[in-house]
Amino acid sequence: MDKKKKIIIISIVTVVIIALVVGLIIFFVNRGNNGEEETTTASNSTKIAKLYNNLSKKETFSFTTTLDDNNKEIYAKNNNTAYTDTINDGEESKYIIRDGNSYLLRDSDKVYYTYRNNEVNLNKVLEQLSEIKDTELVEGKEEIDGKNYKYEEYTGITNFAIKLTDDNNSEDVKTRFYFDGNDLVYIKTIVGNNQELLSVEISDDVDSSLFEIPKNYKER
Repeated sequence: MDKKKKIIIISIVTVVIIALVVGLIIFFVNRGNNGEEETTTASNSTKIAKLYNNLSKKETFSFTTTLDDNNKEIYAKNNNTAYTDTINDGEESKYIIRDGNSYLLRDSDKVYYTYRNNEVNLNKVLEQLSEIKDTELVEGKEEIDGKNYKYEEYTGITNFAIKLTDDNNSEDVKTRFYFDGNDLVYIKTIVGNNQELLSVEISDDVDSSLFEIPKNYKER
């Protein structure tokens, strides 16, 4: 009888172990198919953290995000000076930030306005990346224009959006950063049922004249 009981117990334990192993395999396969894996802690190994570290070491770079021809943002940095060119619904605003001031350029009139003691956007992109690089994220994969990209998704920010805002409902806001290798190529902001997908171009080749007020512009 004891021998029979042992055989029955061993059989039951074996079946339970096999069931657990099969269940774990199915779980990880399904999670891999969904392309998402939650991470509780961000670190220097994330692609956003690596991008931040890389850009923070550069003296000169540009960071351009484009929604369409009428909605686009260009940010360029050269040491302690910066340049921003924002096109929103076709309306363009250009600023040069240097020497502790911000200068608004109006190309149509060839004039500029000085905002003294204002360097708000001097380190714009680095500050945006710094705000999220150490926060929790979700990793996944998604197809865009027929190509699969890995993404890192962060909750509660709309810093990179051009048109979308969070309307003070940060719990329903997500931003995904899509990478081709280590290159950031897209940023998607998701607010509820609305989405905004921006293409991204980062370059080390920046025209130095962007950081100078044209000599034929007059101050107003």
